Amino acid sequence: MARMLVMVACVCALVVGSILPASVRAADGAADAKVTKPADKAAVAATTGMNMAGLAVPAHRKATNVAIITIKGEIDGGGRFGSSVMATSVQRRIQTAVRAGADAIVFEIDSPGGELNATLKIAQLIKDAPVQNTIAWVQPRALSGGAIIALSARELVTSDPGTLGDAMPIQSGPGGTQAIPRDLLPKILPPLITEIKDSARRHNDFAGAYVRDEYLLQAIVATDLALWWVRNKETGQYLAIDRNEFAMLFPGTDAGGPTRLAAVPASASERTQPVSDVASVPGEVPAGSAQLASAASDVAAGASLPVTQRPLLSEADKGKWVLLDKITDGTGPATFSALDLAHYNIAANSTRGTDGRVVLQPIKTDADLKAFLGATHLRRMDSSWSEGLVLWLTHPVARGVLIAIFLIALFAEMSHPGAILPGVISLLALVALLGPPLLIGMASWWEVAAILAGVVLLGLEVFVIPGFGVPGVLGLVLLFVGLLGTFLPAGSGMFPTSGKGSDELLWGMGIILAAFVTTGFALYFLAKHFGSLPFLSKLVLQAGADDVAVGTFATTMEAEEVASVGEMGMTITPMHPAGRVELDAAGGGPGRVVDAVSEFGFLQAGERVKVVKVDGIRVGVERV
Repeated sequence: MARMLVMVACVCALVVGSILPASVRAADGAADAKVTKPADKAAVAATTGMNMAGLAVPAHRKATNVAIITIKGEIDGGGRFGSSVMATSVQRRIQTAVRAGADAIVFEIDSPGGELNATLKIAQLIKDAPVQNTIAWVQPRALSGGAIIALSARELVTSDPGTLGDAMPIQSGPGGTQAIPRDLLPKILPPLITEIKDSARRHNDFAGAYVRDEYLLQAIVATDLALWWVRNKETGQYLAIDRNEFAMLFPGTDAGGPTRLAAVPASASERTQPVSDVASVPGEVPAGSAQLASAASDVAAGASLPVTQRPLLSEADKGKWVLLDKITDGTGPATFSALDLAHYNIAANSTRGTDGRVVLQPIKTDADLKAFLGATHLRRMDSSWSEGLVLWLTHPVARGVLIAIFLIALFAEMSHPGAILPGVISLLALVALLGPPLLIGMASWWEVAAILAGVVLLGLEVFVIPGFGVPGVLGLVLLFVGLLGTFLPAGSGMFPTSGKGSDELLWGMGIILAAFVTTGFALYFLAKHFGSLPFLSKLVLQAGADDVAVGTFATTMEAEEVASVGEMGMTITPMHPAGRVELDAAGGGPGRVVDAVSEFGFLQAGERVKVVKVDGIRVGVERV
């Protein structure tokens, strides 16, 4: 009986071993996986523990509880303190997934990229996650910074259509998208190249074989790199080779011809020098790219990386490799389609037959993903509404609108003291304008202090100090400088950061000036129609049926004066120091009601006063 049980166990082991994918059996060098096509793949997977290709789910991938963390939209840079909303959100959700007992975390990516520092932070968060079973799901695009994040996960799957790549650094500003200046590339590329190489080597260490090619992945951050795809005749090893390796392995072979990968054409300013002038940098970056070569020394001297498994080619390797295709010709950064990700051994949801043909099993739905992982429970973890609100409120256009609302409501309240509603609106706009930037580091306390000081000085100019002098000018300057300072985080608006934010300065000045101009037009319109608009007319004091309701705000731009020096009247509201005064009528009839300011001290309602100064919208009175 015991002998029979041993025989049964041996047979089971042989059967299981025959259906495991090659990545799990790399040490044994077993053959490629076979693909089956059940009628209802999801149902079969749920009941038999098979994945969408009809294969057993590998033990390293099998998960019971799966958390899906979505990374959608542009990756914000946060502020000068690096407090990216996206990065903070991803960190929070990883921690929540770990506490909830997830044994696999899937990062569903649909992003055009974003700021470099935030991108690298998210990539490091994924690598440092306590749950090692991490999968990037390209659904449907992972471009620029999104590609860097996708490659940081232990495995990568894709929908179809799906796109990954084009991570060449650019900068954007009021003048549009521009290439990074050549002299900055040696400073910007090293962290990108290091991150890509680290991700590739981590994956290859996990797979136990050289699966993801380091040279191939570096093609997404260079516009001048030409590569070819080859296979070893004896071992079946796939490899991307550079220009120098191609000339060594295939002497006399035409290096031209069509490429498999689509490339985003590079501008003339992005090209550096002829490839024939570029020296090879073995072990660090591929030969033939001046851009990568300029950063090679910094990459070598940078962070410690896992040891590469890439074979070092020599003259002795001639005749041992088969040329399969030309990957890219160096006219732009590489971009992979879903089928390209499978073809170049990047996508885990694909199988390769004995004839070399690759079959992609696209992951399009949560059910597909659940089957791929053999999962029992799958939960989505989207960003919270508050995180989305902060991202929206810190968008430059939204901030420009808030600035305009704040200024309009502020001047409306100053011109009609005690109206309350404009003051409340102004306060709410200021909180919405400064609160989110303070939380993510786009503003600091000196900027808040400058804005508040500017408001105080403008209030003094309107209510206390006659004329438009030093306090008014200084108040406007402080208000402008304080608002402008909140637009100057380190590196927002580009991938990666350009350094000190000259583009952000231009953006901020443009948006604030546009808000000031908008405010001017709005004030002019309200000055003409303040009393006639159905809602706003309630904010204008109505002294009686036969009285004329006049306020400085509503009459600022009218031709006739609000009041004349020497006129007498009586206060009808307390003046602390602003309030309202009913001026005496010439024939003894009803007087005119105007907004005024007490020149000396506070006044109570019912006191006789005299107009002593009239300066634009400001009427000054004294007790008589």
